[in-house]
Amino acid sequence: MRAALRIPAVLVTLVIGTAGVTSCGTDDAPGTTASERPKAAATRSGQAEERTAPPTGDLPKHAVTSDKKPGFGPAEAMATGYTGKGFLATLAKSWELKLDEPVEQEMPDGKKRTYVHGRAQGGTTVSAGYADHRNLSSLLCRTGTDKDTALDFLDACTGLDVAGVDHPGASAWLGQAKKETDSLYKKKVAETGNKKEYVISGVYSSGPVTMVLHRAYDKYSLRILGGAVA
Repeated sequence: MRAALRIPAVLVTLVIGTAGVTSCGTDDAPGTTASERPKAAATRSGQAEERTAPPTGDLPKHAVTSDKKPGFGPAEAMATGYTGKGFLATLAKSWELKLDEPVEQEMPDGKKRTYVHGRAQGGTTVSAGYADHRNLSSLLCRTGTDKDTALDFLDACTGLDVAGVDHPGASAWLGQAKKETDSLYKKKVAETGNKKEYVISGVYSSGPVTMVLHRAYDKYSLRILGGAVA
């Protein structure tokens, strides 16, 4: 049963917060997108380099292997005043996720960022990141590929109630993205014999957000990012 999450945005300010997801790591780690890294990434020479958003036309439309994964600009607030708190509360209730208190973490650029994490029994998780201490900028939903409810949970995450998102379009995209990533994953495993292959779906942009689905071995990771493309 797919959870219908179409609720009004609740404008509640978090005391501390900014962009990103703790479990994302760096852009070199499987399943990690550049938008979830700090805006200033250290170069080999030690200088800071500002990441910029790529044009939408440069992003893949269909599933690709990890060596062709797209880069994104830094995640930004999805909308002024949108914390996603009401959405997260409803998602947590529907999927029996226990939401933790906001936690602060120092990122590689030295900036401290805050995240809200939630976990259900069985390993299904959600993480929300904030770009400017107030407004939601990223959402990461993870679940096992062996779960019968995997698509339903991820679909519930695409129901993020920020204005401007085409929810039917996002739902249709997700179904196709899952089919394509599963197909490419199985093809790569058959070729290499390595069950830890990592593939990425085509990218979907709607209103103020960009969505991309990752499959790494036995996990799906759906990332929804604010301001990630030009």
